[in-house]
Amino acid sequence: MYLYFDYSPLGALRWYVKVSRKGRRIGIREEYGTKAFDAAYDAAVTALGGVMRKRRSAPDPLVQPERRYVQADRSQRGQTRYYVQLRNGLPKIRIKAELGTKDFDEECDATIASQIALYGDASDHINAQKQRNEPRGELPSEPPTPHTLRWYWTLYKQSDHWLGDLRVGQKGLSESTRLQRTGLIESLLPENGEKPFAVLTRKVIKAEMKARTPSQAGNLLSALRGMIRWMIEEGHLDEDDDPTIGLKSGKAKASRETGGFLPWTENDMALYRAKWPLGTEARLMFDILHYTFLRLGDAHRFGPPHLRQIMRKMAVQIATEKSRGNTTVTVPVHPSFAESLRAARAAGMIGAEVFTGKRVKGRVLPMNKKAWAMKFKKYAVLAGVNEPKKSCHGVRKARAEVAAYADCTESQMMAMFGWTDPKMPAHYIAQANREKLGVSGMDKIIAFDQSQSLDDFMPLLDGNGARTPDANKVVTLRSNFGKKIP
Repeated sequence: MYLYFDYSPLGALRWYVKVSRKGRRIGIREEYGTKAFDAAYDAAVTALGGVMRKRRSAPDPLVQPERRYVQADRSQRGQTRYYVQLRNGLPKIRIKAELGTKDFDEECDATIASQIALYGDASDHINAQKQRNEPRGELPSEPPTPHTLRWYWTLYKQSDHWLGDLRVGQKGLSESTRLQRTGLIESLLPENGEKPFAVLTRKVIKAEMKARTPSQAGNLLSALRGMIRWMIEEGHLDEDDDPTIGLKSGKAKASRETGGFLPWTENDMALYRAKWPLGTEARLMFDILHYTFLRLGDAHRFGPPHLRQIMRKMAVQIATEKSRGNTTVTVPVHPSFAESLRAARAAGMIGAEVFTGKRVKGRVLPMNKKAWAMKFKKYAVLAGVNEPKKSCHGVRKARAEVAAYADCTESQMMAMFGWTDPKMPAHYIAQANREKLGVSGMDKIIAFDQSQSLDDFMPLLDGNGARTPDANKVVTLRSNFGKKIP
């Protein structure tokens, strides 16, 4: 059998004929399974001096394992291999056990744990899974028993702390925060929902936090503290009986170590622009993020109504979702963004309410922000920007770094990016100033190295020539300059 196949760097399947192990090979460009392919195979075997044999069948499709960190690939000889890799750039550890067996799972557990221990990935844990992906038991349909955890949870969702009432000074929670906290707390109810609230001790909460990533543990702690704060104000719980007192999550530390969302680099932006030219939906989505500095919650609903004339300039003006309309962002329209809008309008892809969204019967309608983010991520991956933490927010972070390098003040950055706390622009400005000082310091060192040499500032002493005859001259070293001459 002389027929082989492999995959190109772009993932394309390639067929070729090779008679000997170290001999030359002849590629086959015809489509597999056709008469032209068979004729090309016979001609290649004859040209290489081989004997006709039975040909190899087409390879089975490669199925990736569903387990986190475990990946599969196929060797040049068609062998399927499984290995563990935490992220790009780290070693691939081969798993030799058979897929689907207990030995395979145990070997994966040991390998993942050892890799996390080696590379200190504090944001991941071997047993931590996304909360929304975990199967949950169904909650009882009958009314909850008073003073149980489910009873307090039901009352909390009907309170002003949850829904909000400005007459009593309660802003309530946003829709996205409600959705997140519902999933977090209701994951505790199948086991503890029908028990008294007292079972939710500090030990139980700590065990639940350990079974999650540091980020999820911090969100769970915040959700519980929100409900317990309402219970204390309503008199259901004494302040000293708060089970969350003294508990801390590693969310802040993990965020500092991982850096959160990765800002896009100039190379990432160049790849994206090269793949998606002006006049495409993908390019317009990128330009909205790149030139308006909007968060995802505002970018997905950004449209023509948010363009206004301010101080004789066309500007973007939108009340931010994060502040619930209390903070307004004002950013003049960038010339490149105006060009992108003209190209999109010429292509007929701009809606009356939003610039980008879902197309229904020829109309562009608003879409959910999660769906908007997933669509942008798909376009980014197709352009070659496929790192896990490079998303919509990474474009915003990159532009904040540019604003800091451009010597924008804290007030200017707060007005453009919608921040209400000066700590955020101060963080980017301090980072930019530190890098600028490093660059300017090195420029001074280079200028000094290229200037006059030390001999121009410290000429050699001429005293030895007068005291020593020509036949017995003494060389004076620089290290002796400061010494007393007898």
